[in-house]
Amino acid sequence: MLLIIILLISCILLFMVNLLTGFENITLYDLFFTQEETKNLIISYRFNRALAVVLAGISLPVSGFLLQELFKNPLAEPSVLGITSASALAVALVIFSGGGVVLLHYQWLSGWLLIVSAFVGALLTSLLLLFIARGIKNVSTFIIIGFLLSSFSGSLISTLQFYSQSESLKQYVYWSFGSFEGLSGKQVLVFTICTIIGLLSAFISVEKLIGFLMGEEYAKVLGVNMTKLKVNILIAVCLLTGSTTAMLGPIVFVGIIIPHFCRQIWNPAALWMQINLNILTGIGFMLLVSLIMSYTQLPVNILSSLIGVPTILFIILKYRVKN
Repeated sequence: MLLIIILLISCILLFMVNLLTGFENITLYDLFFTQEETKNLIISYRFNRALAVVLAGISLPVSGFLLQELFKNPLAEPSVLGITSASALAVALVIFSGGGVVLLHYQWLSGWLLIVSAFVGALLTSLLLLFIARGIKNVSTFIIIGFLLSSFSGSLISTLQFYSQSESLKQYVYWSFGSFEGLSGKQVLVFTICTIIGLLSAFISVEKLIGFLMGEEYAKVLGVNMTKLKVNILIAVCLLTGSTTAMLGPIVFVGIIIPHFCRQIWNPAALWMQINLNILTGIGFMLLVSLIMSYTQLPVNILSSLIGVPTILFIILKYRVKN
């Protein structure tokens, strides 16, 4: 409990620092006593950015955590298994088919249009992975299949880019770097709704996952409906990953970094404790990344890859040593 409180306080402090940090830093005095214009800047722009960062910090680690528990694979994560790329492909289809015109105005439709398309892309890929997983027990083979799916989606995206108009191409390339900037209040609200629904589905799945970790047969004896469990996890992962990808771009490796870190520091821990740790640690991590972005101007994907790739290599080497 003490650890949860410390993490919660840290996240609140980092959130406040994010509100004060940007192209022009603001002090606490400015936040509470400054002119109305500055307050409006903080509320309309920086608050939206910071809230989007928090939502990403919740969505990506929880998605990775659920996939790793479902497939019993420490490398299972939306970007590694091709789910993020499939969501990006669905978004690309919307942008390059003319849907990008809607996105320029940041209306309700733009948020829902991207999220629905990203959700469908993530869902189709997740169903395919579930089907493939039934006949594959080798961890390395399963991960290779994920990379192949990701590469295939990337190839289709490149084909769309090759034949696209310059304005659509520019818009997609900017989106693909991953950014917390430019979201309207309406888009953040849509993002929040999807995250809450996905998180509720994740929490519903946690208790049943405890029985599942003992084996499918044992879970059935306990009365766990395996089909329902997998559906709940798919809904959670697709909503969380799809909404994050649609709103912020295809952010990679966060779903591996945070769950792995939590297991290394607080293992063994009950699944309820693990998912809460993933949420708070994920929020703190993404808020830190946001601060680094403010000073370096680097896209989020570059920063997450710089941390994520060594993490994946470490997990693979550790897994090989154990086996």
